[in-house]
Amino acid sequence: MIALVAIGLIVGGALWRAGKSESGWRFAPLRATGVIAGGVFRIGVVVASIMFAVVVAVAIGALRTTFQ
Repeated sequence: MIALVAIGLIVGGALWRAGKSESGWRFAPLRATGVIAGGVFRIGVVVASIMFAVVVAVAIGALRTTFQ
């Protein structure tokens, strides 16, 4: 239920932001889709960067250990 509220707030915010332009609300849903897609892409890039950093750190840690 909390996820649905969060998704609703994100979509509502994107529509509100997209409607504030010189062309008004006519193309707001299309622009809102672009805003949401851009946000999802940014989040994906951040998550992928963190995962890559963890993999590199684990690899470096494994290479530095001494196998005795």
